[in-house]
Amino acid sequence: MSKYIKYGEKTAFVKPIDGDVLNNYDGEEGNGKLWTDVILKSERAVCVNGIPAEKGEDGLYRARVGLSSGWNTLTAESECGKDEIKVRYTDADVGYYRLSSDDNIIFLSDINKNKDVYKSIFDNPYLAVYKKAHDLYGAKIHLNIYYEMPEHPDFTGKRDYFNLSMMTDKFKSEWKANSDWLKMNFHANSDKPDKPYLTAGYDKVYSECKRVQDEIRRFAGEKTLSDETTIHWGATTEEGVKAARDLGIKALAGYMKIEGSRTVVSYHYPKDLVAYLERRDFWYDRSLDMYFAKIDCVLNLHTPEEIEGLLNTLYTDKTRSGFIEIMMHEEYFYPDYTAYEPDFEKRVLTGCRFACEKGYKGAFLAEVI
Repeated sequence: MSKYIKYGEKTAFVKPIDGDVLNNYDGEEGNGKLWTDVILKSERAVCVNGIPAEKGEDGLYRARVGLSSGWNTLTAESECGKDEIKVRYTDADVGYYRLSSDDNIIFLSDINKNKDVYKSIFDNPYLAVYKKAHDLYGAKIHLNIYYEMPEHPDFTGKRDYFNLSMMTDKFKSEWKANSDWLKMNFHANSDKPDKPYLTAGYDKVYSECKRVQDEIRRFAGEKTLSDETTIHWGATTEEGVKAARDLGIKALAGYMKIEGSRTVVSYHYPKDLVAYLERRDFWYDRSLDMYFAKIDCVLNLHTPEEIEGLLNTLYTDKTRSGFIEIMMHEEYFYPDYTAYEPDFEKRVLTGCRFACEKGYKGAFLAEVI
């Protein structure tokens, strides 16, 4: 038994779980409430908020419960035990999508290098791709930023060393003017080592995150700094999440996925919880005051045709498609990267076009949770 899911208890909630964020796709609206099926495990007859649950052929109990907008307390009681959880109902996260990008630093180096040549930050060809996604499909873009760019073993070309303290503030007004759809926050100190915060304590995450945030404020303005991100490799300790929260980050995105016997880009959470979160858009860790968002499609892992098929499958799964989260990685844009993808732009635009044509509008996580 983990502290997040209590399936080992004699009476316990199976669905929803503590911190679950439910939307209109999780039930039916009526009389100002969302009516949803609550599923429980119990060794005896059980009630939820006083409503008797019926036992099904699978041995689980079910009760139809009405949730009000905002946070709701659900209490399960039987002769053999009691369980209590808090869940949130919101209709604000249905019909929106976000595009985020990991591992960003090279484009900033290029803008800085060409500060006397470029008339706009969007003269940078990489950032121009995201401007096109916004202009064509209303995408809102979140860039997860490194502090420094040392030599990288997976690039054949040589680039001069760069860190954010070197970044020009010449385009600060333009960053501010576009902050309604283009934002940034901390990702890591640099690309290597892999999983730098897997065992890191509070101080390391806090200091490296704060350094990136301070520089973003300096060269791009407070409005460009978001309150959401994906930490490099989605691997942190609880203390690392606390550090991010203390620096104003309210939401973290991750794959929330199990591959074989291991969790992938799922922060520090155990397999039983991650297995549940694979099927959800959002979850809130009440103990850490942090929201988590499920990344639905990593664009650099799939061809444009595969992206279309994956998103179409997702679209038909109502428990997963209220909010669509798609993601890219910067390095695949560059011809000297060993895994260069010449159709980088097409992959980005395919994901955004699909969402737009299905009626989704661009939104940051903070705007829906």
